[in-house]
Amino acid sequence: MANLRVTGVQMEVKSNKKENLPRILEYITHCSGDFIVFPEMSLTGYHSDFSDGRTREAWRSIAAACRQAYVTAIIGTGAREDGKTFIQSRVYTGAGDLLGTHEKLVPSSGDREWCRPGEELRVFEHNHLTLGCLIGNDMWVTPGCGPYPDMRLSYQLAQKGAQLIFHSINSGTSPVHFHYHDSNLRLRALESRCHIITANAAVPGKAINAPSGVMSPKGEWLVQCPLEGEHTYSLDIEVDTD
Repeated sequence: MANLRVTGVQMEVKSNKKENLPRILEYITHCSGDFIVFPEMSLTGYHSDFSDGRTREAWRSIAAACRQAYVTAIIGTGAREDGKTFIQSRVYTGAGDLLGTHEKLVPSSGDREWCRPGEELRVFEHNHLTLGCLIGNDMWVTPGCGPYPDMRLSYQLAQKGAQLIFHSINSGTSPVHFHYHDSNLRLRALESRCHIITANAAVPGKAINAPSGVMSPKGEWLVQCPLEGEHTYSLDIEVDTD
């Protein structure tokens, strides 16, 4: 068994890096755990109007902070490759190295007005653990957000050996989706038999419709942030490495 401390950050995602980056660096600097996960598009803001050059500079700052704090961070960001924009999670290790990236595979119909779907579902090997990342609609393929097939990506990650799934979210406040998101996370974790660690974006003065927290392989919340406001959580978990 591996004993790990995971931390999630439920932060308000501003529309620019000037406001988001200092807060991300502060959270990383003061993190005492092994992993810290941030919401979807937490660095650049949830749009495609970001500077490629300044975004790469921000990535380098985040890598340096991870190295100084010796923590592995899952960062939500916009990214471009060959002129195409993606919604991306980047995994930086405690050594400051880029372990890998995940590009959102099931963007919603609204997302697809400005971004492209990713092309590959990856797992990452780190400190004798196998990790996977999903972003927002990748997990639950929400009805009404586009006529896209549910590829059961969490189950696919488990079949690839993932023991932890980090789920970065920016799902908004529509209350009609709350119970679907909650039950979906429970069933995905139960089916996949692994922990799902979530971080959603806070919305000022409103309750978000998907919790930030840790879902156990039994489909039970082990810790959960309040739905309204900015919060962090930290939890020690045991992961079967056999």
